[in-house]
Amino acid sequence: MQVSFDGLTVALEDVQDNPARYARQLERAKKSPGYAVCRCQERVAGRLLRLVVRRYGALFHLARWPDDGPNHDEISCPFYAAAPIKDGRTPDALSAIQQTPAGLNVKLDASLSVRTLERSIRAEGGSSLTTTTRRAAPLLGFLQRVWLEANLHVWQGGSTRGWSQCNAQLVAALGDGKLNGKPIHEVLHVMRRHDENQAQSIVAEFNAFLDEITTTPQASQRRLVLGELRGVVASKYGFVVALRQTKRTFFASTPVIESAAASFRSAWAMTGNASARVVILALIERTRDGNLRIIDLALQLCSSSFVPCDSSYEVEMANRLVAERRRFIKPLRLEAGDVMLPDFQLTDTRQPTAIEIYGMQGNEQYLARKKEKQVLYARAATPCVEWIPPADLASVRLPKPLT
Repeated sequence: MQVSFDGLTVALEDVQDNPARYARQLERAKKSPGYAVCRCQERVAGRLLRLVVRRYGALFHLARWPDDGPNHDEISCPFYAAAPIKDGRTPDALSAIQQTPAGLNVKLDASLSVRTLERSIRAEGGSSLTTTTRRAAPLLGFLQRVWLEANLHVWQGGSTRGWSQCNAQLVAALGDGKLNGKPIHEVLHVMRRHDENQAQSIVAEFNAFLDEITTTPQASQRRLVLGELRGVVASKYGFVVALRQTKRTFFASTPVIESAAASFRSAWAMTGNASARVVILALIERTRDGNLRIIDLALQLCSSSFVPCDSSYEVEMANRLVAERRRFIKPLRLEAGDVMLPDFQLTDTRQPTAIEIYGMQGNEQYLARKKEKQVLYARAATPCVEWIPPADLASVRLPKPLT
C-alpha cells in the first residue's frame, strides 16, 4: 500500500519502518500542502485520500484524516475504519477516553504530578469530593483502547508486523491528544525500535524524556513508557525490569511485581517466550537517590506479530492465522448489538466466522458459558470454528478464504 508526500510515492510500511529517513519530506508536507496522500483507492475508485501528518518528538507519522476511515480500502489499508454507528446518543462527556479530531483525550487513573505533602495526607487519586466527575481509565484499559484505536487488533493478511509499525500506528492514534490535561507526547513515550543508524538520536530523545521525571522535596513528576517487555530479574532490592527497545533498566519493588504477576497471569507466564510478545505500559517516578522506579504497570499479551491475545492458546492460534495469511480481527470490546466477543473473527470468509478456543476444562461455570455461546451462535446462524485443547491446533480445520 503506497502513500505520497513532498513529491515522493513510497510504501507505507517503509515509512513506518524508517520514520527518520522521511522526516524532512514529511515536515515539508505538513507545512504545505498540509497533508500526505493515501493511494489505496487510486486504481479502483480513482481517488486519493488525505492523511494527517503528525509530529511526535523529532519524527513525523501518518494518521487517518478525521471521519475518512470508511473511504479507505477495507481489505488492504490500515487507515480503514468502519463508520461509527449512529444511535442517537450524544457523546459521553464523562468518558475516561474520548476521541477528538486532534487525537485521544484521556483521564488516567494515575497521578502524573504529585506533591510530596499529599502522600502523607491521602492516598493517590483519593478525593473527598462527592460531585460528579469524569471517569478515569486504568492502565490496562488505556493500553487496550490505544491498541484498538491504532487498529493493531486487526490483521489484513500480511506476513509479519514489527515494533516499528506498531510505533507508527500507536503514535498516529494518540495524535496531538491530552493525557490528564497535558500534551500526550510530553507525558507518554512510545519506545522506538532500535536502529543502528539512528541509535544516537533515539537514545538522546529517550534520555530527554526521562529527564522530565523528577523528585524534589516538594513534588514528584512521573511519566509513562510504552514498549515491549524483555524480562524481569530479581535483584537485591526488588526487581529489575528490562525493555526490548532500550538498554536502560528500571527498578520495581516486590509488591509491584507480585501484583503484576497476579493481575496479568497469561502475559506474565509468556514473558521471554519466543512465540509471543508482551507489551508493557509503565508509570515511572524517580527515587530520591535518582533511580528510575516503576510504581505501576499493565501488561498485554500479544502474538509474535503484536496481535493482542488473552491466553497462550490464543497466541498459538493468532500465529497460525498470520502464518496462513488470513484476514481476521481480535475483538476487544462489544459493538452495538453484540452479546459476546469471539476469541477471533475471520473476515476473509463469505460470512464473518467466529473462532472460539475452549481451553478450560472441568470448570462448571466456564462450561456453562461455553454452552451459552454455542446456543447463541446457532441461533444467529453464525459460522464458528472451535478449538478445544489439548487437541492439536493443526487438527482444527479453518474455512477457506475467499479468493
